Amino acid sequence: MSGAARNEAETEEKKKNRLVIIVIAIFAVVVIALLGVIIYLLNRSNNDVRDDDARRKVADSVRTVIDESSANDVMEQMREEVAEGMFECQMSMTWTFADGEAESQDAYVANSINNTHPICFDVYLQGTEDLLYSSPVLLIGTDLKNFKLDKELPAGNYQAVVMYRLLTDAESQEEISNAGFVVTINVLN
Repeated sequence: MSGAARNEAETEEKKKNRLVIIVIAIFAVVVIALLGVIIYLLNRSNNDVRDDDARRKVADSVRTVIDESSANDVMEQMREEVAEGMFECQMSMTWTFADGEAESQDAYVANSINNTHPICFDVYLQGTEDLLYSSPVLLIGTDLKNFKLDKELPAGNYQAVVMYRLLTDAESQEEISNAGFVVTINVLN
């Protein structure tokens, strides 16, 4: 074999050896990175569950095995939890006032007989968050008609947000959930 052919063969073999070393190095880096990620995730997961009661409850609920015999119970429990925070709103969507100091001619808000808790609501001018009215507590089956705003508005048409709060009871007024609806307020003069 000539010297040039031998040099070419040695160069080719060195290239193959370098390629093998590069592939092994890349493989080693990937394996080390994967091990690091796995250790990090396992450690983070263990710390989070130990430190946070809410996450512990979720972890426990995730371990619940649902089969044919337990599916109905689990679904009923979920319905009860959702139903506790739900309520039905009955209201007019346009409220007309003869002037900024008058009672409304058509405002109506009711706590439906289908609800299980008292409600109250606040009315805010949309965009400014100015409080226009705060209602008394409405017990189940009661309504509020043609009330006067707490804040005088000049003549014009306004968008307002009625923010309902579902309460545990009339005395403590602890909030269970809330919901907001947009109404139109028309002040004529």
